[in-house]
Amino acid sequence: MTEKLDELLRKARDFIATGELNNADEILARLKLEHPSSQHVAKLWCSLAIRTDRAVEIPAYAEKFYVQAQGDFHKAHWAHILGTAHFMSLDLAATHRYFTSSLDHLLTLTKSRRAPPYRGDDILQQPEQNIFVSGVAEELLWKTCAELAKSGIQAFPFAGTLLGLVRNGSLLDFDKDLDIGVWMESWEACCAALEQAGWIRPSMRINYANYRDYLHPELGVTLDVCGLKTQGSQIRGGFWLPDHSAEYQRVSIFPSFDLMQRETDYGPVWYPRQPDKILAAFYGDWRTPNPHWDTVVSARNLENFTMLVRCYAYHRLIQYWLLGDLTKAWCYAHQIALKDPDDVLALRSRQWLEWALIRLQREIPAWPKNQRQKRVYTRMVADLFHEGHVNFLRAAKALGTHLTVCVVSDERVVENKGKLPVMKQAERAAVVAACGYVDAVMTETPDAVTLEFMQQHGFDVYTFACASGQERQDKYALCEGMPAGMIQELAYTPGISTSDLVDRILAGAGVKEENKQSN
Repeated sequence: MTEKLDELLRKARDFIATGELNNADEILARLKLEHPSSQHVAKLWCSLAIRTDRAVEIPAYAEKFYVQAQGDFHKAHWAHILGTAHFMSLDLAATHRYFTSSLDHLLTLTKSRRAPPYRGDDILQQPEQNIFVSGVAEELLWKTCAELAKSGIQAFPFAGTLLGLVRNGSLLDFDKDLDIGVWMESWEACCAALEQAGWIRPSMRINYANYRDYLHPELGVTLDVCGLKTQGSQIRGGFWLPDHSAEYQRVSIFPSFDLMQRETDYGPVWYPRQPDKILAAFYGDWRTPNPHWDTVVSARNLENFTMLVRCYAYHRLIQYWLLGDLTKAWCYAHQIALKDPDDVLALRSRQWLEWALIRLQREIPAWPKNQRQKRVYTRMVADLFHEGHVNFLRAAKALGTHLTVCVVSDERVVENKGKLPVMKQAERAAVVAACGYVDAVMTETPDAVTLEFMQQHGFDVYTFACASGQERQDKYALCEGMPAGMIQELAYTPGISTSDLVDRILAGAGVKEENKQSN
């Protein structure tokens, strides 16, 4: 590139990055005429065209660059641009054709022991101030839901927003937008109320009947509004495209759930009465974080893995592969294969991406199974951690797939046993956490184990072991309101206890003292 061309392209990129699209368009329109064969100009103009809803203009312009491109990497890049343009125009047959061609070129590139250089950090930059961490975004959520509630609209936290609130007690730190659900009966009223409140409705590349994005003009937060409707015993969500075939839809199915009102600093809002129903349908094991999750592709409650979803997944797979982020690319190939085990292209992509990752000495990600876990809960002192504790924890873990242990406080030990433990609570908790059978440790829980507590934390089984009849009576009294099916008593390991260890330690110390005096 000439120095002048390079400088103009840099200015156009800066304008695109800052949202000054008209200024970028003015530069690139001129450069298209002056440099009709420049791939650098063409790629940047195509990127701008997609952002300005002119994807329909791309194929005729980009096809010649695809034909003339030299090498598999450049061929893959132009095929991806053409596939994306057809996707925005909802020509899924052409989209699939070009994305397939792009993946074939990337596979050929990988088989020749070559991989695109990693450029992800240059593209995916994090904002300096994360308002999801600061709490500003959550305040905006409750304020918005409260305003809608005042207008008689039942809008409630949904999807990733609901996941953060339930699992973490706050919005997810890495979230990028707010998600709310609303019944389709109130859809138009909700959208009108948001616009009246100052939310801006950006132009969407695909106009779904039940899904819209809104932008907060001051904070720059995106709000995703998801329309839901009840059909029989199910609730249907996702993305719906009227007047299109089933392959153009992305329908997600939820079990029936109710809403209730809860108080916030901004007034009452609507909230799911059984949020775990929504989260389990959507995520499966929603309590286990999955950093590779993609809402469109990964949702477990998709009615069908349609061509719309497949093309979106191919788009993301190719995008990360071209950026050199082979780990992310592997995740998308893996997700497609999970949804459709007969997708040979996805299976081949996953296989060769694994080969490339191993060759480059990069770790292949562990994809969570996202199946519902059977979660076990127990309480223990775990003082002077010994074989009996290990036997108990092994048996407790065998009752399910996930074991949470509450290591009780020093004060509670004194109340029960009349003496302080040898080890402090923090020391005992550290030892228990290091045990391979334990998945999570808690240090603050109610003394009594209630059904409400178990449901709040998603526990399925409460277990314990008893060294005496009195201890058995006391432990059953602490969970007397629990269903019998959720309580499991385990065998106590005879012949060893913390008290025995203390006696042995003291006896050993006494022998040493006698030997010392005799010497």
